Amino acid sequence: MQQIAIVKYGAAWEAFELQQFSQPELAPNEVFVQVEGFGLNYADVMARNGLYKEAPEIPFVPGYEIVGQVTDTGAGVPDSFLGKRVVGFTRFGGYADFARADYRAIAVLPEDIPGGEACALATQYCTAYYMTDYLSRLHAGEIALIHACAGGVGTALTQLCQRSGLKVVGLCSSGDKITYLEKMGVDFPINYLEVNYAQAIEKEFGKRKMDLIFNTVAGKSFKKDLKLLSHGGRLFCFGGSARTGQRPHLINDLAFLLKTGFVSPLFMMMKSQGIIGVNMLRLADHRIDIIGHCLHALVDLWEKNEIRPQVGATFKATDIAAAHELLESGTSTGKVFVYW
Repeated sequence: MQQIAIVKYGAAWEAFELQQFSQPELAPNEVFVQVEGFGLNYADVMARNGLYKEAPEIPFVPGYEIVGQVTDTGAGVPDSFLGKRVVGFTRFGGYADFARADYRAIAVLPEDIPGGEACALATQYCTAYYMTDYLSRLHAGEIALIHACAGGVGTALTQLCQRSGLKVVGLCSSGDKITYLEKMGVDFPINYLEVNYAQAIEKEFGKRKMDLIFNTVAGKSFKKDLKLLSHGGRLFCFGGSARTGQRPHLINDLAFLLKTGFVSPLFMMMKSQGIIGVNMLRLADHRIDIIGHCLHALVDLWEKNEIRPQVGATFKATDIAAAHELLESGTSTGKVFVYW
């Protein structure tokens, strides 16, 4: 059995090591999966750079989602899972050709779903669905602002918002991504490197018109977004990509917090606004039933053809460094999938 561990913080080409390992003993509720492929997430990039606080100390095996066949089950797992092709949430350990997952956070797959699309459901689409359908109720005619709209979660958010009749304002960082957003039917795509997105939105829609804002960046963008948020609006924070590009250091962490700013709930109450933080790893630790609920709902939506995950790039496991470099570059679209 093989696993890809992060053994050194820093550049992708020197951070990884392919290791051999033996099958571990399964805990209650766990299944053992022969992995056909796993997905990448931006949290993996931050963990590789020593910037993801939730990650274990090095060396460790990253990876949040896998697709493959169940080969063994622990105590408490229904026998019906054995031999099934599943997608599962792993909470680290996914960069391996065999991996463990809690059966409450896996879903049996339709035969015809490609591995890359299945992996997108586990983290990107679960994150999006948790915000749009589990925590919220979307209303036709609302306007949603989506940061990193061409990425995996951005793609998922776009499809789920469109499904409910919302207009979508999508932020991205290149002309190619603008084209991608246009093909997805985004109503107002913006290259934020070329224009001030807040000014462009206010010119198009007026002040305080964004009913929902999905922010995966934090930093200065959070303050901009608050000024765009409508009365009765909701701002979801589920990432901190603005923190990347700097060394892990307390001073850099404090500077990042200051740039993001602090908000009193009293001011939010006056405008009937909500700020919601989302951390799927914490949900996996404390409310794994929510992960399972979202994942099963998403497989059902895929079967009904109501969502279609986009796989932007596929790599062999031996090319893990190249896969990471692509994701870190900010030029990828949709899901980045890695197979054995």
